[in-house]
Amino acid sequence: MSKVGIIANPASGKDIRRLVSYASLMSNRDKTDLVRRIILGIQSTGVDEVVMMPDYYGLGASAASGLGRDHCGNKTSILDMKVEGTQDDSTRAMALMKEIGVGCVVTVGGDGTNRAVAKGDRSVPIVPLSTGTNNVFPVMAESTTAGIAAGVVAKGIVDENEVVSVTKRLIITENGKERDMALIDAVVLEQAFVGARAVWNLDEIRQIVCTRAEPESIGLSAIGGSVCPVWSDDDCGLYLELGESELISRAPVLPGVIREIGIRQFRKLRFGEEVSLVVKPCLIALDGEREMVVSSDDEVRINVERDGPRVVDINMAVRQAAEQGFFTVHS
Repeated sequence: MSKVGIIANPASGKDIRRLVSYASLMSNRDKTDLVRRIILGIQSTGVDEVVMMPDYYGLGASAASGLGRDHCGNKTSILDMKVEGTQDDSTRAMALMKEIGVGCVVTVGGDGTNRAVAKGDRSVPIVPLSTGTNNVFPVMAESTTAGIAAGVVAKGIVDENEVVSVTKRLIITENGKERDMALIDAVVLEQAFVGARAVWNLDEIRQIVCTRAEPESIGLSAIGGSVCPVWSDDDCGLYLELGESELISRAPVLPGVIREIGIRQFRKLRFGEEVSLVVKPCLIALDGEREMVVSSDDEVRINVERDGPRVVDINMAVRQAAEQGFFTVHS
């Protein structure tokens, strides 16, 4: 029986960066409409069941109820799990979807949402849809097409070896044990308290470690992309140390916000090569959100590996399905 999951984060696209930049805001009504189109795309492929994460706003339930019995029937369900209104909901939902045999998951959110999902499982292919303009990991795509791509992957219509790729991730170890992870960047901040989770003040940043650094992206990884681009398919990461320097990077760190920042040093990182912290105590932000408080006694290392989530190429999946005649019917 084929199943596709949907994990939609109602909190994504609403952080402090909307106040300090020109980033767009996606309302929960917009997300409900987006999820509705995902469902319709999935069901057009003949998938047996669509399973959705519950949330405090009821995005999935609202999206399904707006479709009517003819579209949903018993093909759409909500996971039976406790909702806490935190990023852990996405982590638990992904783990549960893995347990019940979901073949592909569509995620609706930003870099942080996809990081939380990856902490639940990295083996089930995902279709990450962006809900904002300052994301790197998820893609901007029509949600109907994203649903179709997830459906043909879950049904085994397309060859996963050709349409699914393994991404990179950053592994953060603390005192010899893996503590956390990031999909795009880990940022070391010379600060001792969390405050607003989103990072927007560049003066606090001392180090950046990236899995990819693309100059066309928006965010802190774009700083690296301006001096030494690293792409998603490159078998390496990038390390930067920031501060007063003759080398100045000019990069779009937030939507509509281009800043200059000094680069003391930078280098590409081999897989497994570890980075130490240059300042302690400090905070570490993972994929744009402050997560780890590091004391003076903690030994923290960061390295990059290619063992991240498996991501579906939407265009490749739909094209391959079309080439096989999946979308045609002979009367």
